[in-house]
Amino acid sequence: MMEDMCIDDVAFACAIDGSPPYFTYEGSTMLIINSEMHARHGMSGFKGIERYIEAIISHESIHAVIKRIEPSIDPDTVDDIEVIVSRGMMRFQVTLNNMAFAVDNSGLVLPDQWVDC
Repeated sequence: MMEDMCIDDVAFACAIDGSPPYFTYEGSTMLIINSEMHARHGMSGFKGIERYIEAIISHESIHAVIKRIEPSIDPDTVDDIEVIVSRGMMRFQVTLNNMAFAVDNSGLVLPDQWVDC
């Protein structure tokens, strides 16, 4: 039986080190980590994230796959890869980590796209 390579489960946790809310993975499980401050106040640190959840799962799946295929490579370094995208006559340098939040194929997240954040 072949082991799953991408994210196939989700777990929730709370940080205890003062870090902000974040997403990560362990094996094929995506971890949704709320901040200690938000948890102490009974709040979610992920307001308005619903429309991005599929992109976040895909993004964490890329990390999980890289980790399984090339264990000697730190899969988090893929977040720092930068690409140049064009929008009209303008060119932008964008990290792969931020591209997941674009609402179109440009890979750009523009200020007018952030609603309730």
